[in-house]
Amino acid sequence: MNILFLTSRAPYPPVGGERLRAFHFISALARQHRVTLLSFVAGAQEAEALQPVKKYVARCETVLLEPRRSYLNCLLGLFSKKPLQVHYYRSRAMRRLIRRVLKEEAFDLIFVHLVRMADYLDAMNGLPKIMDLTDALSLTYERSAAYQHRHGLSAYNLAQRVERRRVRAYETATLERFDCNLLISASDRDYLSRFAATDNVQIIGPGVNLDYFTFYDGPYDANTIIFMGKMSTFPNQDAALYFYESMLPLALRRFPRVQFEIVGIEPGAAIQALRRHPNVRVTGYVPDVRPYLQNAVLSVCPMRTGAGAKNKVLESLAVGTPVVATPLGVEGIDLSHEDEVMIADTPEQFVERMARIIESPQLRRELSRKGRRLIEEHYSWELVMERLNRLVESYYVR
Repeated sequence: MNILFLTSRAPYPPVGGERLRAFHFISALARQHRVTLLSFVAGAQEAEALQPVKKYVARCETVLLEPRRSYLNCLLGLFSKKPLQVHYYRSRAMRRLIRRVLKEEAFDLIFVHLVRMADYLDAMNGLPKIMDLTDALSLTYERSAAYQHRHGLSAYNLAQRVERRRVRAYETATLERFDCNLLISASDRDYLSRFAATDNVQIIGPGVNLDYFTFYDGPYDANTIIFMGKMSTFPNQDAALYFYESMLPLALRRFPRVQFEIVGIEPGAAIQALRRHPNVRVTGYVPDVRPYLQNAVLSVCPMRTGAGAKNKVLESLAVGTPVVATPLGVEGIDLSHEDEVMIADTPEQFVERMARIIESPQLRRELSRKGRRLIEEHYSWELVMERLNRLVESYYVR
């Protein structure tokens, strides 16, 4: 098949859940099909960073997304009903590029990554179209509303309030415009089914590259607890601050030498301020998270908001680092409490389950091995991509 693949952000380097998923989708599809990638880039450096992707795709073209123009689009978009992020990614240059490429080549399928690119549908012809929503974005906004007080009356908070009112209507309308819509978990589909028909929604779950995240059974630091993720997102910021404020004080009473290590790109001011605490380390960007996972006694995922399955949980389990999480932290992943992970509802319960792992190397070892086995049997990228390719093939008219 000849596939046209559209992304709003450069899918390389695969940092953050959205880019990681887009990169794996592109590389998997390119093994069996001819893929043309059209993507926005933030600058020349990001365009250059796309070079590794070009070995997978037959053609790659980019459009520069100018922040000043995008923010002006958002300002003008305040008076429309569409989400601000749709306005942010509005571009005549991208629309012209899509139309030109469609005239130059005969495609069998159009694959669109993330709902913010749905407005380019009118530049496409009558080909089959798949939208990868990834998460139910409106669910993330709904869950985040209770915790947005951290931002006060900031421009960010005001923008989020505008988005909450618009995203659900736009997201559910988008379902009808595509032949097939992909979500990462059944929880997201169940949420959207309250507002729209979801007969054309398929679940393509999360995955882990097992050749990269290899199992580790060596020495570790019994005092190091890790939280990892893209720290510019509100759900990750909130989770890190929640642990710092509600769990870390309780943990320090029992384990005075414990270190809370926050590993992830783009930590904002609120996260960077935590460096002042002697028992907190904030790394910012690291080229490889595996040494940090291998060194930690356990990985925490104290999510209170967000949607979809968490890569941080899957990657931790793949490496063999046990996970303690809130129920929301393991949503969308089929696992069991006290079998592959520890799940806790309250800060006190969370710390008690951390303590069980810290104090029992045998329990840690059992969780480690069972967690890895779960990933191997159900969440390897090879298995996930087999499902994706079968779905894509079903739209091929020979």
